Amino acid sequence: MVTWTILADYHGLHIAAPHVQAESVGWQQSRPRANRMRVREHTCSCQRPIFELCTSGGLWFVRRISGEGPSEVVESAWLSARDARDLWVQILTGQAQ
Repeated sequence: MVTWTILADYHGLHIAAPHVQAESVGWQQSRPRANRMRVREHTCSCQRPIFELCTSGGLWFVRRISGEGPSEVVESAWLSARDARDLWVQILTGQAQ
C-alpha cells in the first residue's frame, strides 16, 4: 500500500544570510525571452527577496523578486543546467547575492 504525504505546509526554502565576501550575481532586468518558463525550485515567500530557479528553452537561470512590480524582477544570466544549479546552491548558502 502506498501512502502519499501532502505537503500543504511546504512554503519553500529559506536562504542563509549572505556571507561578508559573497560573490555578486550580475542581475539584469527580466525580459520575456521564451513563450514558456518552468520554475523548478523556489524560496519561501515569507522572506524578500524571493528566488526562483527557472528553466526555459533548454537554458536555466535564477530569478530574484524583490517586490510586487515588474521592475523589481531581475534574473541571472541564462546558463547550462549545471552552472545554474551551482549558482542556486551558492545563493541558498549565502555565497552569492
